Amino acid sequence: MELVLFELGQSRFAFPARGISKVLEPLAVTPLPYAPPEVEGLVNVGGNVVVKLDLAAKLGMGERQAIEGGNLLLVSGSRDTVVVQVDRVLRKVEVGEDELAVYAGGGAASMICGELTVDGMLTLLLDESRLALEGVRAHDVPEGGGGLLGHAQEFDGRAGAAARRFDLPVLAVRDGGEIFAFHMKDVREIVDISAITELPGASPEIEGLMRLRGSALLVLSLARLLGQRGDEPATNVIIVGSGDITVGISVAGVIGIENHDTAELQALAVGDSQLDGYLPGSGEWAARMTGLVSLDGLLSPERMERYQRYVARHGGEVALVERAAIPTRRLLSFSVAGERCALDLSRVERIEEFFEGVALPDGDAAAPTIIQIKGELAASLDLRKLLGLQASAPAAAPVYILVRVQGANWALLADRVDGVIDIPEPDITPVRSRQSDYLPEVGKYDGKLYSLFSLDPLANRNP
Repeated sequence: MELVLFELGQSRFAFPARGISKVLEPLAVTPLPYAPPEVEGLVNVGGNVVVKLDLAAKLGMGERQAIEGGNLLLVSGSRDTVVVQVDRVLRKVEVGEDELAVYAGGGAASMICGELTVDGMLTLLLDESRLALEGVRAHDVPEGGGGLLGHAQEFDGRAGAAARRFDLPVLAVRDGGEIFAFHMKDVREIVDISAITELPGASPEIEGLMRLRGSALLVLSLARLLGQRGDEPATNVIIVGSGDITVGISVAGVIGIENHDTAELQALAVGDSQLDGYLPGSGEWAARMTGLVSLDGLLSPERMERYQRYVARHGGEVALVERAAIPTRRLLSFSVAGERCALDLSRVERIEEFFEGVALPDGDAAAPTIIQIKGELAASLDLRKLLGLQASAPAAAPVYILVRVQGANWALLADRVDGVIDIPEPDITPVRSRQSDYLPEVGKYDGKLYSLFSLDPLANRNP
């Protein structure tokens, strides 16, 4: 039998080599809300989400024994693949059956299945199949909240699979020191947080009430809904819908819109869980996993009923904002040289920070460069020049708005992205202007006028 020897604390252990897929250097860990003590969190191994277990806790050794900077073992059991950290991987050894003393009853939750002597030292043999996630249960889940742990998907290395479809648009946010994302279909609006009226006797996840266009909006902390501390000050409120009710979810910051392939979503949740699963991180958060929020799990019917009863007791003007019955258009608002603009959100592929592209030898003034994002090329289109707008100063943090028109990729260069807004159809009016091809309509939102950008003229333009 071939074994992999390693050290953990003051002891020496071994796994059968058949169960060790890889030996890795330390990786960034994404904590799992409500995880039991033996679960440290999630790591990204080659684009796959894998649960990292505390081997010392599984072995009943008390507090964590592995040192920082040790090795990670990717261990494949009978059903699940997990990662464990050890102090130091020693080497592989070949031993005969007669050198191994097999335990009849096992120990430490049956993980220790035998012992042998290597180099004059006692070595305990571990059963890798006992690292299965089947017995892992969510820990200290509050009333109305869902658990997050289930079976990891099979470790199949699908990150290198065929062409991606980018059919999963999400809004990425940060809160509680972690990165999360909302399905764009659940997002109705993004607003800056304003004065919050605290509610007496409210549970910890309730921030309070915020005035929104003359009505009181119930605001909940995303971090605390997920069982995290949520000490970081909130800057934005994500307006989401649950049934016919709208609530606000406060977050420490909005990262932007991202478009993923559904095949990238790796589910680690079951039942009424608060997350649908995890997506690979991107940009400066590439080493961290992004938890995709399940709105139905986060705001379960039982939890919403409790909130409604609680808010109703305060009477007066305190009420949840009801879903508007008037048809609306969901738009991404952005700024170009001081002009407020908006674009149909369904046409947006993703948002990317500005970086220099490659100059086109025959490019015109508005589209002089080509950029590459996620392996695809897109022609950059400077909206200031395209719309003939002048500004006194360059944008502090310009962004690309990635769109696709009849199979061609375009990167619209704007000064900044302001958020997602819903403009009622009665507040949208056709206009005539010198840029009418690209700005054929204006919309009124929150007392301000927005020029609505049309992508139709790009169908006749060569990228």
